[in-house]
Amino acid sequence: MSSMEIAKVGDIPAGRMKSFTADGKEILVFNYEGKFYAIGRYCPHLHGDLSQGKLEGKTITCPRHGSQFDITTGRCLVGPKIGPLKLSTKDDTMYAVEVEGQSLRIKI
Repeated sequence: MSSMEIAKVGDIPAGRMKSFTADGKEILVFNYEGKFYAIGRYCPHLHGDLSQGKLEGKTITCPRHGSQFDITTGRCLVGPKIGPLKLSTKDDTMYAVEVEGQSLRIKI
């Protein structure tokens, strides 16, 4: 598993997120309470762009169909809702984030 620098610690303020491309993968990095987490940028349901979603605490909501994911685990908390239907979806991909000094590194 390789590791590469993607940003500096100060590039992502607390409670915010930022998207990156690393080794051909679209990744969304979050600063939650001073710790950094990374998941796949696109929802595993129908590839809604989570960087356009609503971040509340440690939950990101997909702007397409409302799926919600825990950014600290990638776990799907609520599946997509289409009209009266509530569906399930798989968990999002997690990536390990390392902090080395002021550098944020991601393991691919």
